[in-house]
Amino acid sequence: MEKIRLRDIAEALGLSTATVSNVLNGKDDKVSPATRARVMEAVERSGYLPDRAEVLLGRNPSRMAGLVVNDHPEYSGHPLEDPYNAAFIDRLQKAAVRQGLELLVKTARTWEEAAQFASMWNMVGLVVSGFCDADYVSLKQTLKIPLTACDAFSTEAGFSSVTVKDREGGRLAGMHLKSLGHRRVTCVTTNLICDDLERIQGLRDAGLETDVFMISGDRSEMRRQFGERDFSRDTAVFCVSDRQALELLCILQERGIRVPEDLSVMGFDGIEPGLYAIPPLTTISQDLEAKARLAIESLSAEPAAHPIDVSLTVRKSTGYAKDIL
Repeated sequence: MEKIRLRDIAEALGLSTATVSNVLNGKDDKVSPATRARVMEAVERSGYLPDRAEVLLGRNPSRMAGLVVNDHPEYSGHPLEDPYNAAFIDRLQKAAVRQGLELLVKTARTWEEAAQFASMWNMVGLVVSGFCDADYVSLKQTLKIPLTACDAFSTEAGFSSVTVKDREGGRLAGMHLKSLGHRRVTCVTTNLICDDLERIQGLRDAGLETDVFMISGDRSEMRRQFGERDFSRDTAVFCVSDRQALELLCILQERGIRVPEDLSVMGFDGIEPGLYAIPPLTTISQDLEAKARLAIESLSAEPAAHPIDVSLTVRKSTGYAKDIL
């Protein structure tokens, strides 16, 4: 691909190269906000961003940190409305303020988009959430600033990670269900890798047998699958996320399947909407305060792995196995 030049951007916008250069170098006090926005949008779209990194990094130290959230198809184009993401961003922003930082947030589908975003601004570091380990590794190899990866499993040197104790959370869930007489649990997941697999392995560590119910990440398809599933032989379902569990509770109510009398349902994450579900959702709660604090603090520390504690939150969606009632 032919290299994009400053002159190309200026000509496409009908501006002088001096105006575009001034915007890119922060000397834009005489440039209108609308023109500046046009330039920045064109720069990001053009792929000229990597050339800006050295210019930006040479300017005065920044007090900005970035967050990139994976715009995964399961969010139906609204990843920042997801209750878990919204709660994490809220705590991350507060943690950034305590460190004297401003937080810039972006959604992205690929690690390349995340790299472009980081290249646009003079950041002290970047927090990335919802991507896979290979993406984190590629991103770090591209960035010139510190990186903190949320829920990474890679042992690759050079970046920090804040990772929930997923397997321990699964074990706590398994011990709870086992104490209620459940011997076999159906596990709901969209994949069998990384954190999802660790959570299911934790159930098995507790001595439970497991069946895996693979569902689609697409919400409408997920609801269809829940609506067609035969739960008559199940006594308990463990969803690897609260979002899946909340969808399941709605479908079960529509189908007249009682929770927990006919079927116990349990989630993972501890998001606030679970408290208001019918019935309130039993879950494994993450310590989001610690997760956010460590994510921000890691940007100014030596790269390290930070495990995040989990805890069992028992509510009314789990009960004794129906075959022992």
